[in-house]
Amino acid sequence: MRLARGGVMCLAGGIVAVLALTACTGKSGKKETAGGTGGDQQRGGTLYLNTSRAYTHLDPQRNYFGDAIEFESRTLARTLTTFPAAEGAKSTEVVPDAATDIGTRSADAKTWTFNLKPDLKWQDGKPVTCADFKYGISRTFATDTITAGPIYALDYLDVPRDDKGQPAYNGPYKKDGQAGFDKSIDCPSPSKIVFHLRHPVADFYQTLTMPAFAAVRQDKDTGGKYDSSVFSDGPYMIQGKWDPVRGGTLVRNPNWVASSDTVRKAYPDKIVVTFGDTAETVYQKLEANNGQQKNAVTTTAAPPPAIPTVLSGQMQSRSASVTDGYINYLSVNVVKVPDKQIRQAIAMAVDRNAYVTAWGGSAAGAPTNSLISPLLKAYTKYDPFGVGDKGDPAKAKAVLQAAGVKLPYKITYQYSKDNTQDKAATNIKSELEAAGFQVTLDGLNPDTYYDVVANPKQTADVTWARWAADYPSGSAVIPPLMDGRINISADTLGNDQAAYNDPSANKAIDNALALTDDAAQQQAWTALDQRVVKEGVIVPMMADKSLYLYGSNVKGFLLNAAFGGFVDLAVAAVR
Repeated sequence: MRLARGGVMCLAGGIVAVLALTACTGKSGKKETAGGTGGDQQRGGTLYLNTSRAYTHLDPQRNYFGDAIEFESRTLARTLTTFPAAEGAKSTEVVPDAATDIGTRSADAKTWTFNLKPDLKWQDGKPVTCADFKYGISRTFATDTITAGPIYALDYLDVPRDDKGQPAYNGPYKKDGQAGFDKSIDCPSPSKIVFHLRHPVADFYQTLTMPAFAAVRQDKDTGGKYDSSVFSDGPYMIQGKWDPVRGGTLVRNPNWVASSDTVRKAYPDKIVVTFGDTAETVYQKLEANNGQQKNAVTTTAAPPPAIPTVLSGQMQSRSASVTDGYINYLSVNVVKVPDKQIRQAIAMAVDRNAYVTAWGGSAAGAPTNSLISPLLKAYTKYDPFGVGDKGDPAKAKAVLQAAGVKLPYKITYQYSKDNTQDKAATNIKSELEAAGFQVTLDGLNPDTYYDVVANPKQTADVTWARWAADYPSGSAVIPPLMDGRINISADTLGNDQAAYNDPSANKAIDNALALTDDAAQQQAWTALDQRVVKEGVIVPMMADKSLYLYGSNVKGFLLNAAFGGFVDLAVAAVR
C-alpha cells in the first residue's frame, strides 16, 4: 500500500501493500517500544483519535490505506481471519476472527473452507452469515461504484473471464454474470463458507485479514454512499452519520458478543475521531497534554521537526516507536535509462545514511538494500555493490565511465515535495553529481504525486516511492510493484514507475505464485528482490520507523506492526 509521509496516495492499479514487523534496535541502542502499560486497562471513558488526514474510505471493500484498515478492522468490521493485538513478530501470526480457525485448504491451495463462529451479530441483533460475507466480497466486482479498493477478489476467485481475461461479472448492482460468481463462493450452510480460487494461493488465509473480504448485509448496502453508513458487526457502531472529511463518533454495538471475539477488548465506551489538523498541530496538542488530549491517540506519525521533542524528557514516557513495514525506495525507469551500468552507478552513489538523517535519524528508519521489509520472511540483508550504506561516488563514477556515455550524464529526479523530501533530494543530487551525473530535481504536489509519476509521458528517470505489503508476504510486494503485465498500459505505469516489464522476471513471478509451499515461495520472492536491486531497477533507501505520542490517560497503547504500525484500538483504553 502506498503511504506518503504526511499523507496517503491512491494506487494506480494492481495489487498492493500493509506489512509485518519485529522489534528492532532503535535510537541509542534501545529497543523499539510498542508503548503504554499493559494489563491495567479498564472499560469506560472516551478515547479521542486525532489525525491529520481523513480516512479515504470506511466502506470495507474500498478501504485500502493502513490507518483506516486498522481502525475499521478493530471497531466496525470483522474478517474471517485477523492479526492479534501483539507486539513485533507475534503481531503477524494470523489468528481466527469471525471464523473458528484460519481455514482448511485443499492440497492444490485452490479451495479454502471456513466455519463461522456462533454469536456473530450485526448491530441490530441479526446473525452474520455466509451469505453476508459472500455479498460483501461480491461488491469488489462493481468497479464502477466500489472504487479505489484492493482487487485480490477479482484476481483470485474462480469467476468466468471475458475475452480480455477480466472477470465476466460486474458486481451485485447490475448482476451480469451473477451465476458465475455464485459458483466461486459456496454457502453449504449459514455458518460455512467455501472459496474456489482460479489458481493456487498459499497465503489466502492472510489475504482474508483485509476489510475487502468483510461481510456487508445486502439490505443495508447503500452502494457508493456506504462510507457514511457502515453497518457494524464489530464492537462499535457509528453514532449518526460518519463525515468523511471531519470524522465521527463510535459508540458500543449492544449486540456484539464479547465471547465470540478473542482479539477486540473494546475498552472505551466511545471513540471520537477528528480529522483535519496538520501533523504539527496534532503533536502540539499531544505535547500540551491538556483536557481531552490526555485521552488522545493519533495515527499521524511524528513529523521530523517534532521527533526531538517527543524523545525528550517526560514526553518520552508517552511515546512509542515501531518499524512500520514501509520501504522508501527509488525507481529507475528502464525505458529512459536502459543501460544497466548507468542504473547501477545511481545505486552505488547514493548515501543511505544521509537519507535516514534527512528524515529524522534512527527514530525515522534504518538504511536498507531490499525492496522487501526486514520484517518479512522473504527479506535478505546483503550489499549488492560492495559500497555499504554510505555509498561510493568514486566507484559509481568509474562504472558510469565504463558505460561509455558522455559526462555529465543528465537525469531528472521526481519526488513528493515537502521540507524533509527537499532536504533528502538535495543530498541525493549532491551524491549523484559527485559520481558524474547532472541532476534536475522536480518536487511534485503530494496530493497528485502518484498520478503524475504513473503517467508514462511524465515519469522522470528516477522517482521516489514508498510501499508496504498488504499482508506479511513477498507476494504483496514483488508482483504489485514489478509485474509489468498488471501495471503497464498505454495510459499508466500503475505501481511500476520503473516501467519494468521483463519477460523472464514475469515468468519467475508466475512460477513463484504457483508454489503451494510458503517457504519455497518466500525464497522465490527473495531471489526476485535481489534481481531488481542488482540490476539497478530499484534502489532501496530506508526501512521506515514511526514514532507516536499519546495522552497521559491512555493505557495499553500498542503499535501493531502487522497493520502498518498504527495504534491498536483492540486493546487501547483510557483511565
